[in-house]
Amino acid sequence: MAVPAIVIKLAATAATDKRTWKILAVLIAAALMPVILALVVLTSVFAGISGENKSLLDYSFKYYSIPYNFTYDQKQAVMNMRGQLEKLNDTMEESDLSLDENLVKAVFYCLNFGGELHEDFDYEEFCECFNEVNYGTLQVALQDVSEKFPQYENTDNLSFSVGSVYKYLCG
Repeated sequence: MAVPAIVIKLAATAATDKRTWKILAVLIAAALMPVILALVVLTSVFAGISGENKSLLDYSFKYYSIPYNFTYDQKQAVMNMRGQLEKLNDTMEESDLSLDENLVKAVFYCLNFGGELHEDFDYEEFCECFNEVNYGTLQVALQDVSEKFPQYENTDNLSFSVGSVYKYLCG
């Protein structure tokens, strides 16, 4: 089926006409605008979440005073984490293990923030999972933690979160 010569001539004329290109650009921009707006909204939401998470780290690790506008649950989560981190610090100080303390704290924080530990939680056994472990061998420690503490699941999200908290703790 041959294309009539007139169609070819009209296509060539349209392709060289600036008005055609402008109309085409407007149509493409209009079609992509919802996607662009969605990306802008998601970026701003995640930036806000990131800022909120950093402030929770500050309240938990640096003992900044907890704001009055925090809900009871938020205040309780920070206070629980502070108490748990104190017990973890005491355990690490008494330990003869070779520990990257920032790594141990980062994993502990990511696994426990917002939750409550049983009174009989074994901080020593938790620390033993990190003996002679560095950030490069984190997956080995996380696997060990999930085996010794079945309430914890080793996920990709956990590894990412630990990395963020570890960087925060290392300055």
